[in-house]
Amino acid sequence: MTLPALAGPYTARVVLRALNPKDARELLAIVTSSRSELGRFMTWPREMMDLEHARRFIALGREGWLTERTARFAMLSRMSGELLGTVELDSIDFRKSQGELGYWIRTDRAGVGFTTEAAKAVLHYAFGTLSLNKVRADVAVGNVPSARVLEKLGFALEGTLREDRPIGGVFTDHWRFGMLAREFTAAHASAAAAPVNRAVIARR
Repeated sequence: MTLPALAGPYTARVVLRALNPKDARELLAIVTSSRSELGRFMTWPREMMDLEHARRFIALGREGWLTERTARFAMLSRMSGELLGTVELDSIDFRKSQGELGYWIRTDRAGVGFTTEAAKAVLHYAFGTLSLNKVRADVAVGNVPSARVLEKLGFALEGTLREDRPIGGVFTDHWRFGMLAREFTAAHASAAAAPVNRAVIARR
């Protein structure tokens, strides 16, 4: 068995496709250039130090497709074709009808909406193609830009996971966000996602 392909929609500026082995060198280059920013809130960018690590990252994503557990997509600029980062639906569990959204973008292309566009397309895949009922997302406390992506998409802040996982050897709290299929349909049918209260995030 394997997960179905992403049929769309694609965004005006971003193309999504599966990572392939030919992406390894470019992947390593953009992770290396963005390591200090990405590594603040995630462990794996600290570990991708050579081409073999990049190839393994790609291989794990491809294995996830075959096991129906992870749909990992390369985010590519529609204009230039350059690799921007990745976006994925991980921990897919059809029994619970849930999955987990994850994403990252290279530092020199951050802050202009590419990630939000790509993540929205993956949510269409999650709720439409896969017919999931819920998608969650965990963000390290303090990673406000990542939380803002979820705000724009209409996720609800459900709470804080205390010392949920280590980053750089330090157990770190994470914000847990969630979105239900009916909320996604309502929010994006009207193109008006309800924002999370930023004051709550700022206080945590």
